[in-house]
Amino acid sequence: MAYDKFDKLVAERTTQWTEELSDYCRIPCETAQLPELKRGAAWTADRLRKAGAKIEIIEKPGVAPLVVGEMGSGPRTLICVQHYDVQPAAPLELWTTPPYEPAIRDNKLFARGVSDNKGQFLIRVQAAEAYQDAIGPLPIKIRFLVEGEEESSSRHFNSMLQERPDLTAGDGSLQEGGGLDAQDRPTLICGVRGILYVELSVRTLNYDAHSGGASLYENAAWRLVEALATMRKPDGTVTIDGFYDDVRKPTDKQLARLKTVPFEEAKLKAIYGATRFVGGKTGGDAQVAQLFAPTCNIAGIWSGWTGDDAKTITPAEAHVKIDMRLVPDQDPEKVERQLRAHLDKRGFNDILIKNWGSEHPYWGPVDAPIVDAAERASTAVYGSKPLRLFSSPGTAPQYQVCNPHKLPMVAIGYSHPDARVHAPDENVRLDLMPKAAMVLGRFFDEFSRT
Repeated sequence: MAYDKFDKLVAERTTQWTEELSDYCRIPCETAQLPELKRGAAWTADRLRKAGAKIEIIEKPGVAPLVVGEMGSGPRTLICVQHYDVQPAAPLELWTTPPYEPAIRDNKLFARGVSDNKGQFLIRVQAAEAYQDAIGPLPIKIRFLVEGEEESSSRHFNSMLQERPDLTAGDGSLQEGGGLDAQDRPTLICGVRGILYVELSVRTLNYDAHSGGASLYENAAWRLVEALATMRKPDGTVTIDGFYDDVRKPTDKQLARLKTVPFEEAKLKAIYGATRFVGGKTGGDAQVAQLFAPTCNIAGIWSGWTGDDAKTITPAEAHVKIDMRLVPDQDPEKVERQLRAHLDKRGFNDILIKNWGSEHPYWGPVDAPIVDAAERASTAVYGSKPLRLFSSPGTAPQYQVCNPHKLPMVAIGYSHPDARVHAPDENVRLDLMPKAAMVLGRFFDEFSRT
């Protein structure tokens, strides 16, 4: 099929699409900000409706709405799993320009959510709309599932889907995200990690004590640090009892395929200003660890006095937030039970655990027909075969959507390693936007023929 008219329309609309994305990113759809999340849901629904989608909004009291949009027709159904909520923008002082006042610098658009995931969602809608305007009716049915709790572990998404099993009936899933590697090679992501996000807290006193009594009164910060020291080694090995029991070991076939995927160690270190990887890992060992090893990461820790000048106290309470990225076949509920048992066995039964959310990992086959279709579409635009990746380092609710029917999945997008996702100065490269649309348009055709 000739795509000249489609590609021309994509090029003509890139400026308009950039303005549209900027408008979308002005809505601060942060976790737990329900009024703003509802604004984001309404904007999302309106945009899908404008593209010709039939809209259904699923709401529950106190929960960000789930926007369902269906467009196109054909024998195959593609489920697009997306979200309109964003990570908190704080600390605001680290942004070059305000996070909800989109700004263009160096051919990049900067704003919170511009890459994760508003830009990635929007380009799918824009590409489908341009396809219809330039070529004709979509050759597949596309079902958009756009939620507002992805950044808080999709807490209510699964229950919504269980009440509506028709929403997960399809032939394949187009996951959020996707993009290029550090050398601008396109990638196709075929899985996601799971997650367990918990907060540990401990109280040792009724109130902060004068530090002159530190020889008598137990310090909550030290108590928490001592517990944390039992959970992980400096080389990154997680020492929670039983943590690795269910981890699926990579097969020889997977390890052989991984060797065909370039690992840009120096570039990755340069992007983040890192002098070394955890445990001194390098080369193939680092690449295998990044993909197949689960993690135990401290996301935030606080206790006592952290203000200016001195305040001599023995803190009464301490807190830490931890996310554990999980791999097949780990179960986040089981991992939480293992954590509780691990702490109790070592005398830390006074440490409380609050579960902030969890999701199962999900890996589809990297050689599935949907991935072949994505490869053909990507190759046609970029002129070289994309890299097939087993999994994203992050998490998305693919298990809830794909596991009921064991659907294959793939991610196609235009993120890049310096997009600063979840960090200040999040951005997308504007030169990659039209290329992503061109790939998606071709992918719709290729998927219809799988």
